[in-house]
Amino acid sequence: MNIVDALVSHHEQLRDLYRQSENDTSIFEQYIQHLVVHHTMEEKYFYDFLEKIGSARHDALEAVNEHHIIELIIKDAQGFPRDHHNFPIKIEGLGEYTNHHLDEEESEIFPMAAALFAPADLTTLGGLFEEAKARLLNIELPDVPKQIDTSGAAANRNTAFGLGIGSLKT
Repeated sequence: MNIVDALVSHHEQLRDLYRQSENDTSIFEQYIQHLVVHHTMEEKYFYDFLEKIGSARHDALEAVNEHHIIELIIKDAQGFPRDHHNFPIKIEGLGEYTNHHLDEEESEIFPMAAALFAPADLTTLGGLFEEAKARLLNIELPDVPKQIDTSGAAANRNTAFGLGIGSLKT
């Protein structure tokens, strides 16, 4: 599979995970995991190469910057209590910005890349992306030990410092 087809295929999976997480917040972590893996591997196996082509440099850098913005939204949402009544707004904001980014890639950047790269290079990069994605999505992170002292965090439990939508008091 070439890189453009591989990325579009994963975009559909990202959109589906977003839709599911809107109705089931337990899907949110899976959505985040896929987004982070997608952006990381897309940069490594697509944008790092596209950036080296003068006519595509600006678009590649803009897309990578949008990845950074999505990662900031992810960090904000990850720090927000899942049971808070405003958590679905965090999911919605991330999904809307991400979907806009995916649509822009598919309509503008991918067609340009398909014209700029040799077909064999597109296929090689697609294989690398698919292999890396499969490996990374099977990684399980260890749980944080229960004996870690979180008493400092407990003092700030009723505030939404840095979370962008005010107090967590219900």
